[in-house]
Amino acid sequence: MDDGTLLVTPSARSIGDLRPRDLVALDADGTPRHGAGVPTSELPLHLAAYRARTDIACVVHTHPTMCVVWSKTGTIFPRDTVGASETLRTCAWTPYFRNGSEELAAACAAQFAAGVDVVMMERHGLSVVSPDLDDAFLQTDLAEEAARIAYYWHVLEGVGT
Repeated sequence: MDDGTLLVTPSARSIGDLRPRDLVALDADGTPRHGAGVPTSELPLHLAAYRARTDIACVVHTHPTMCVVWSKTGTIFPRDTVGASETLRTCAWTPYFRNGSEELAAACAAQFAAGVDVVMMERHGLSVVSPDLDDAFLQTDLAEEAARIAYYWHVLEGVGT
């Protein structure tokens, strides 16, 4: 927010059930404000992303099914569809680190600092940085679509051989 306040989801809550009043308000260093709930276990990742990039206003961390499935291949999905090649921004893959760990935060932050906007984390999920919340959700949807198409294409290629 303009005053440096960070808003994050509370720990162990589904994003689909959240209301604005459920968000946890934090100081810029990650300290919860008085009366705030327990912040997401991925707070280190969020803070590291903001330190890595001054041009972002939000970090969206999700666990989209096909991105998680594709992450197990050890690569980023092919970006050969129209949506993935023309609209989805730079993507990268990171190896597995325990969720909420400083190692995971550092691996993602290194990708963000290199200009990557979409980071797929092995066996975990996806983190997207953006100057705009709507755009971050769009990038998340585009990544999930690309991973789903890549998976089905991979399956179909196997059927044809």
